[in-house]
Formats: sequence, structure tokens, C-alpha cells
Amino acid sequence: MSTETVKKEQGPAGPAAGAGELVLETSGVTLRFGGLTSLDDVELRMRRGEVLAVIGPNGAGKTSLFNSLTGAYVPQEGRIVFRPRAGGEHSLLGAKPHVVSRWGLARTFQNIRLFGALTALENVKIAAETRLKADPVSIMLGLPNARKAERASDRRAHEVLSYVGLLDKMNELAGSLSYGDQRRLEIARALATDPEVLLLDEPAAGTNPTEKLELEELIRRINTELGVSVLLIEHDMRLVMSVADRVMVLNFGKKIAEGSPSQVQRDPAVIEAYLGAVTEDDEAAVAEVAAEAGGAPAAGTDTEAGAGAPERDTKEHE
Repeated sequence: MSTETVKKEQGPAGPAAGAGELVLETSGVTLRFGGLTSLDDVELRMRRGEVLAVIGPNGAGKTSLFNSLTGAYVPQEGRIVFRPRAGGEHSLLGAKPHVVSRWGLARTFQNIRLFGALTALENVKIAAETRLKADPVSIMLGLPNARKAERASDRRAHEVLSYVGLLDKMNELAGSLSYGDQRRLEIARALATDPEVLLLDEPAAGTNPTEKLELEELIRRINTELGVSVLLIEHDMRLVMSVADRVMVLNFGKKIAEGSPSQVQRDPAVIEAYLGAVTEDDEAAVAEVAAEAGGAPAAGTDTEAGAGAPERDTKEHE
């Protein structure tokens, strides 16, 4: 897929496009499962064209937030608004997932959800065909408009696979691809729906260092070349600090910090959330390690590695 082709479909590319405009906004979002509060009065402000990372220990409510944004969960309280480039706004609270996708939000999942018995091309075509303008009767009868729509979805699938570097594997079964390729295929399937906001739920989970670097580059390209706003959940702090414009931190369902990566990684509340209560000597040691690493987060802030991370539930509420 050429950048020029995508720009025609996606609009102006890069953070400068609509910079400062809120594309996604939540206020007072509270989600309960019986006596358990998964999200507690969460507020989120995402600007058009930015990469916003949501981090926090396991069980902090990150995936619950994604599920609430995309219609899988319906919070008991709060407001969720999406503002597309075309103008106006849509309330996402209680909207059906397929409607949310049609409006311009797409997501990947913490646990890969590909059709393993279908090829990579077929997986992406399923997503591309959600944009078909042909009606069911035209498709069943094989009318000219249906054939034209079929060719368009096939072309779109090829473009997206080329963009993520999987065109040479388009005829391989999704279940036979390497783990890293399956992660990229999920991103390709999401991109095939022409989203304005792409939600990535732990895209680096299970990938090796080389695949993480390739993923980092892909996220940057999606954001800058395609003009897609990216909302990212990730435990790999090196990846987060590398690609995110801003970082929001959740702990036990509450937002405890928000700011630039450098601000967040030095926030005492964030350090405590990952490491437990710390003394002044501990804070000094963390600051020293961060300084020696040139501003990189101290060891132990990556909960995926589990170094010093508090024991929590090992997965979000599905």
C-alpha cells in the first residue's frame, strides 16, 4: 500500500493533522462486575494524530477500558465520545462493536483472535469487506456493483498486507504463521477497516526483540504516514517510551498519572504502583538507575518481565 494511496482514504497524515483536537474523550467512566470495580471514574483525553499509551500493573483495568471503548462492555456510569474527522460526535457508551468499527475505531486483542484455518489474505479481506457498499441481494446475484466491490476489497487486502510486510505470506494459513507475523496480521486486519483510531492491546506480547523493533517502526509509520491516532496498551516499557507521545497510568481501575513518558516514569505514584511502597533511599536508587540509562525506565517497571512487579491477577477481566 503506498502512502499516497492511503492518504486519500485516511486524510492528512501525521500528528499535525488536527493537532490539539480531541478525537476520543471519556469522563467519569465506571465499570463494575458485581462488587468488583474494574474502572473507577476514569477520564481520558486523546488528541487527533497522537500515540497515547495506557500502562499499569496486571489487573489495573486497561483491557476493561478498551472493551468499554469498543462496545464489548457497557459501563454503568460515565460518558464516552468519539469525534471523527468528518465532524460531529458519536457516543460510544453501549454502542454495538460493529457500529463502533463503522464509525472509525478498530482494535487488536491481548489474545490473538485470527481465523487460524483461513489464509492471511482471507483474514484481511473479511475486515475489508465490512466497507463493502454492495447489498446482500447484489452479492448473491453477482451483479456488477457486487463484483466491483469484491475487486476493491481484494485490492485493499493486498495493499494492507504489503504495508505490514506480509504480502509474501498472504496464501499461508494464519495459524501457521510465526507469533510475530500473527501480531502483524491482526494489525493488518484492523487497518483494513480504514480506522481513524487504532487500539492496540499488548501488541508486543510474546514477540522477540527483533519483532519488537519491527513493531515499533510499524506503529510509528501507521501514526505518521497514515494519520491514524494510536491508543496503546503495552507492558514493554522500552516500546512505550519510544513510540508514545503521552502516557496514562491506571492502577486498580483508577487513573493515577498522565503526562509525557519522561514525566510518568519519574512519578512517585507510578513507581509505587509497580514496585510497592518505596522509601526515600529506594526513590534515590530508582532515579540513579534511570539517569544511568539515559532516561530509560528503571528495571522492574516492565511488568511483562515481572521484575519486582506486585502479584496481581494475570489477566484483565475478559
